[in-house]
Amino acid sequence: MALLFLAFPVAAQESEELPFPQAREAVARFLQLTPEQVTQWEALLTTLRETVAPLEEQLRGLEGQLAELLKQENPDAAAVGALVIQIKGVREAIAQAHRQYVNGFEAMLTSEQTAKLRFIRQAERVMPLIPAFRAVQLVR
Repeated sequence: MALLFLAFPVAAQESEELPFPQAREAVARFLQLTPEQVTQWEALLTTLRETVAPLEEQLRGLEGQLAELLKQENPDAAAVGALVIQIKGVREAIAQAHRQYVNGFEAMLTSEQTAKLRFIRQAERVMPLIPAFRAVQLVR
């Protein structure tokens, strides 16, 4: 999911504020995104960033509260439980925002672009095996 933060050279001023411009450009080129798709993608990235940033800030605050509470000699179990439940909810909200982002990105792709994305996802799963195959000289 997080791989998809990449750019396109004709991007507008707003997109320069988006994260990972070289990665975005590499993805756009590999998938051969059209300028219209890049614009859609930038909107998806902006929405993701604007949704997740406050949630991550909230998560840090809740985790900080939990850490402080757990430093106490006898932390209130109900308060700990309530914070754990809140943290779980925020993490689920972040995961949902990422799912919506990925779903939106996938929805704008052509079948050829989807096949390329599928290829990258398959390659990611086997990447940890490559050093082992190199070690036994089955790949170079």
